[in-house]
Amino acid sequence: MSRSLPFLSSLFRLTLWCSLALVMLFAWQPRSAAAQEGPTPRIYEVQAGDTLVGISERLGITPEALMEANQLTNPDLIYVGQKLAVPVVTPSLPAGAITYQMQADETLLSLAAKINVLPNDLLVLNQGMRAQYFALEPEIFIPDLSPAAWPDPILAFRHSPVIIQGQTGVVELVLSHKERPDGFFDQTPLHFFYVGRTTKGYHYRALMPTGALLPPGNYGIKAQVPEATVQSVVPVEAGSYETQYIVLPPDKSALLTPKRVQAELIKLHAVWDLLSERRLWRKAFRFPIGEGFQRTSPYGTRRSYNGGPVNSFHSGSDWGAPEGTPITAPAQGIVVLAEPLDVRGGAVILDHGQGVTSSFWHLSQIDVQVGQRLKRGEQIGLVGTTGLSTGAHLHWEVRVGGIAVDPMQWTHTYFPYAPMAAAQPPAS
Repeated sequence: MSRSLPFLSSLFRLTLWCSLALVMLFAWQPRSAAAQEGPTPRIYEVQAGDTLVGISERLGITPEALMEANQLTNPDLIYVGQKLAVPVVTPSLPAGAITYQMQADETLLSLAAKINVLPNDLLVLNQGMRAQYFALEPEIFIPDLSPAAWPDPILAFRHSPVIIQGQTGVVELVLSHKERPDGFFDQTPLHFFYVGRTTKGYHYRALMPTGALLPPGNYGIKAQVPEATVQSVVPVEAGSYETQYIVLPPDKSALLTPKRVQAELIKLHAVWDLLSERRLWRKAFRFPIGEGFQRTSPYGTRRSYNGGPVNSFHSGSDWGAPEGTPITAPAQGIVVLAEPLDVRGGAVILDHGQGVTSSFWHLSQIDVQVGQRLKRGEQIGLVGTTGLSTGAHLHWEVRVGGIAVDPMQWTHTYFPYAPMAAAQPPAS
């Protein structure tokens, strides 16, 4: 028996070493092809009030992609606490862009100077890629800058290739010397602001707001300096808007009298029409309330009150949330209005600069005062149901030059750095 102990001990050691070798072998195995395909999908946990469409909008993907990734057959059959895999979406070619093969030793700055665009345009077009990574990429996106001959001192004339009804477009003029242009988008004045300089020129940009009721069609763009004038056309395509029939309780109906409505609008347009020179925001806007709240009325919805005619539209985006839910600034801004109003209840307006404002209605509590400068994410107030409201919710709207535009576009587009294409000079 004593002679068998060394043998058993040796056998145990041999078995242990074999086990360790097998563990190390499997640990060092290369990943499978499936594991090497890309990054692991994010996980989103469904919150109370979530809808599949609302989740998709927040995450920047389509409902179909979210359903396919989670093998869902009915978009309405999601439940609180459910964990959804968020698929990693390969970026598609942005509107107004082309692919470009990076050359040896080319950098973000050298490429921007070469094609006469601002470095920030390339960063945004490539979804915020860091500057140091450009030299490592074999292929990137650049603006479609087909060569065009414009009259001196205009070096380039670009604008959004298409605008969806109710959204915001951008137009740019590049000049050989520093001189602020002016112009028109249809009948609306264009307010150009200086955005930067490349080695070949000075870049000026203006925002082109389209209201939700602007008829689809082709709209003229005219830009000029004293020495030269250029013109182009941009198509405005129809948005997808529904109609809501809203019934107000008797105590709220009195708020719709024409005298009250008109007096409040005059007061608000004096604020909305501000045109401060400096752009305060430095990123796409963030959402002003937390995750998991259901959108109860999107921007652009046509509306009828108490059986009346459908002669107005919803100028913002409504999100149902319990009274007392915090509301935060979507971007840097200065408080230009903070007071209770008859129709809109507890109201706050932020001036983000260059004609862009954010408005927040129906607040139960206002936590800021006029003149206060807010950072992105700072608290503005609390959700309520004051004014012309049938339940606790946040109404958030974005206006450009006094025109109400789709605020959701501003959460995924960093203006004025939006995709543009070169305008085509008129045939000679």
